Amino acid sequence: MNKQNLIKKSFFQSGNDLYITPTIKFKHPTIQEIFDLDKTYNGIHSEEMYYGMINVFLTDPYTYMVYLDDKKMDYETVRPFELFVLLFNDFRSQLKALTQSYSAEQLDNIYQDNIYFKAFNFFMGVDAFFIAKDADGNDVLAYGDNQLLMDSQMYDCVYEFVKGVNGIQDGERINPADEFAKQILIEDERERLKKQANKKKDDEDDDNHNRLGNLISSVTWACNGGITPFNRKELHMYDLVEGVQRTDKLLNYKNTMVGLYSGCVDKKSIDFNKLHWSS
Repeated sequence: MNKQNLIKKSFFQSGNDLYITPTIKFKHPTIQEIFDLDKTYNGIHSEEMYYGMINVFLTDPYTYMVYLDDKKMDYETVRPFELFVLLFNDFRSQLKALTQSYSAEQLDNIYQDNIYFKAFNFFMGVDAFFIAKDADGNDVLAYGDNQLLMDSQMYDCVYEFVKGVNGIQDGERINPADEFAKQILIEDERERLKKQANKKKDDEDDDNHNRLGNLISSVTWACNGGITPFNRKELHMYDLVEGVQRTDKLLNYKNTMVGLYSGCVDKKSIDFNKLHWSS
């Protein structure tokens, strides 16, 4: 099955959590649950914490092509779950490298307080997990007394669920014609990452930092009026994202129709199937 069809849009709209085992669900959070993440400082760091945790599951091999190339791996053949395992194992290796600088107790505190465990606790209620092997020798995620949490197939569902709930799209992709073109693409991406690491944060970075706040503001003040400051915290994350995107589509439809009727837009240039706000 194509990844795009693993989870239907109607399921996202239900607000239901995603079952990953018969007893464990992956949370579809409400805005209030996201605000409650930072209890120490009354929510001031909640947005940063939330996006840091969803980033744990955004293991798109295309965006990690340089990382994978350094490991002599082809991003076009690596699956998201394989990349997750690689990144988690690298994280564990980095902790082991700190053994000379920290005591065993300090290392244990760092390990227990890491972003991976925080994400799994928030979304699944699992305090810790580890990499295990199934009967066929494949990597799986396990917890507790070697209980299965998820395999590669289930991770694909989680991966799509996180992207769908948060309105995260793949964006434009370059599909190289051969290995030579692929290597050029990877080296261009390597150079882009170096420049990105060296430059200071600009206004665009600030906008990204306030993504959740901007979405809440938009759905409250620019949509149809059903969402107010008094009920917006009850929204599930998908409703927030979809409300803003659907309103944008409706406005685009209305503006295009005005342009068409006024003679400013050529009817032949319009794809009405894609344009309509309900599509």
